[in-house]
Amino acid sequence: MTHRPHVILESLQVRGNPTGTGRGIMDLCSALAERDRGLDFTVLTTERGVFHELEDRPGWRVRECPQARGGSLRKALYTQFRLPGLVRSLDGDLLHSMQFLVPLRSPCPVVATVHDLAWLLFPETIEEPRRSYYRWMVPRSLERVDAIVANSRSTAADTARFFPGTADKIHLTPHGTPRWVLDRVCEETQTPPPGMRPFFLFVGTLEPRKNLPRLIDAYETFLASDQVRKVPDETVPDLVLAGGRGWKDSRLRGRIEDLRGRGRLRVLDYCSLDDLWNLYCSALALVFPSLNEGFGLPILEAMAAGLPVLTADRSGTAEVAGNKALLVDPENVENIANGLARLAFDGDLLAKLAAEGPDRAREWSWSRTADLTVSVYHQLLDPVQFK
Repeated sequence: MTHRPHVILESLQVRGNPTGTGRGIMDLCSALAERDRGLDFTVLTTERGVFHELEDRPGWRVRECPQARGGSLRKALYTQFRLPGLVRSLDGDLLHSMQFLVPLRSPCPVVATVHDLAWLLFPETIEEPRRSYYRWMVPRSLERVDAIVANSRSTAADTARFFPGTADKIHLTPHGTPRWVLDRVCEETQTPPPGMRPFFLFVGTLEPRKNLPRLIDAYETFLASDQVRKVPDETVPDLVLAGGRGWKDSRLRGRIEDLRGRGRLRVLDYCSLDDLWNLYCSALALVFPSLNEGFGLPILEAMAAGLPVLTADRSGTAEVAGNKALLVDPENVENIANGLARLAFDGDLLAKLAAEGPDRAREWSWSRTADLTVSVYHQLLDPVQFK
């Protein structure tokens, strides 16, 4: 019988109710499993049930690694000292780490995914000691790996710039539109619930990288503008922040108490996918001026719902949105505020972005991501054929 290469997918960072990167990893695994690719796969996870849809697929196994459960330090120790032995015991022919930290000693070739390099571009947005750990470990990991997959041209370019020795082993494997939105349809009459004003929606973890302090400053500037003073109060959009608590968010939450007290801002923690879809369908626009994103999945989620998008004019967000979103300078409060005003008062722009969004979302395919990723696997598993 012909040997089927065995690929180990290290996805230990994916937790229950995943968002953002975690949900993207799940979508990639699902796309890989859609058809037989001549490979066997084992997915490593810290939580039972996260990859339940893969457990009965032919050629697929899910292996729980409870020893890696816990904080960053515990996962780091597991990656360096226990993961190589596990890969060996599973007869792994290839290890794909779904992040940029890999075991420095591995019994087989290693692929690493680089989602973004925010810790280098905006180091103040990453907490210690994780920043120091990245500073020490990431260069060694990327030097050690046999191939790097990047989720956007922006991330690939950043990786080559900061780590020039990696340039010849970087492969572009752009993400797709999150699969959970693909079969959903907004009701044509869906609007904010009775008694609610129109609202801008932010989706993401409440952490410094998401640029929320500037967004809040911009929103307050917008509220104080002459345009807002001239219209009825009930027509002025509120601001809704939907996302789990991140690090260093106590000061941020303190800043928003005034807006909340004025009835202008709501903070929602974790939302179910149904609740999140309802928000996308009833909001006025998604406002996502993040300082740095490797890709920007909420942009495509919003576009799939026909929701206009405001986002940053750089990094993966501009690449994903193209010219189908309103792009702003994320470091310029006045520029963000002007963008909010355009979304609030320019009906033609709003209608144009709403109409173009769904087609843009359909351009990004996880099946293509899976095909490109498997091509990288085969180049390492059968280098003679791809020489």
